[in-house]
Amino acid sequence: MIDRTSPLESASDPTYWSFDCIGLVRWAWYKATGRDLITERTTQATFAAPGYAHTKFLKSQGSGVLLPGDIMYFGREGFGPTHVALYLGNGMMVEAPQSGMKIQVNSISARWERFQGAFRPHADVTPQVWSWDGRGGLHKTWGQPNLRQDSNTGSRINFTNGNGISVHVRVLCQRVGERATLDGMVNNVWSFLPDYHSWISNLFVQGPALLKDVPSCGNYPEIGGTLAGAENNTSCGDGTAPDSAGAWTAKSTPVFGRTVELRYNSTTQCAWGRIIGGTVGDEIWVDRSADGGHTWDSMLGFTTITSGNDAYTTQWNDAGLVMRACGTNGPGGAIECTGWF
Repeated sequence: MIDRTSPLESASDPTYWSFDCIGLVRWAWYKATGRDLITERTTQATFAAPGYAHTKFLKSQGSGVLLPGDIMYFGREGFGPTHVALYLGNGMMVEAPQSGMKIQVNSISARWERFQGAFRPHADVTPQVWSWDGRGGLHKTWGQPNLRQDSNTGSRINFTNGNGISVHVRVLCQRVGERATLDGMVNNVWSFLPDYHSWISNLFVQGPALLKDVPSCGNYPEIGGTLAGAENNTSCGDGTAPDSAGAWTAKSTPVFGRTVELRYNSTTQCAWGRIIGGTVGDEIWVDRSADGGHTWDSMLGFTTITSGNDAYTTQWNDAGLVMRACGTNGPGGAIECTGWF
């Protein structure tokens, strides 16, 4: 950038493929920590308010408070910062001094007259830089997902897509985390987005519960995790085929020699209705209530026996809700419902 205090000497700076002063400091910090000091701010704005936790030092405190890695700011009084350098320790700093000159290690005493202050970023909260370049694949989101610090809904929200617009995100890997629920769906698999250094529940990624061709985060030791348990997760979408593995009968009731059952899968927290011992034309459905059975959505997954003696409905999410199964001994027959569960 052009230095407004020496515009003639720095006129060609924007055309150089080299470090300016902040570029050197920014690059050195990135190489050491994988963090970005500046992000979208200017050098001056970063010194004034970097946007992350830091410790600031004044010139009046002297050089004894400085530690290696601190960012030193220089400039003429009244002009604000116009130059930065990286403190190395023992009174020395590294800097890209000015246009046409090579990177140098100098004593801070050489510029102490123009020293305005320094700040020490707290590395653990300084923004991370994109990583794992070229790895992962693009997937589209849906809804209004929160991108979180970890693979659970209790972790810090790093970013939010609140407008509901589907966007492409780069997914590096996936692992089993907290079981999340949304609109009748359940999923315990989360995907890591390297461009955000954040996690997204696969509920908000278009595709199956376990994304195809996306590896386990166990392949990346610095991220970690496993997909063990994902095979028992089965995203429970309302109106989907039941997952009978491990299912059990939560409630049942007879209807003219038939048995109406509410089947439940504790792993997916889904339920569905089943009628057994019936004849062609017998009916079965489920009701679902959000207020303990005072009001309900009725006849979900309605179906009939078309052959044989049994039939079952599609599955419906039962997490935080109650459901019951209802059946008849044919059209116009008696209706019997199980208790709520």
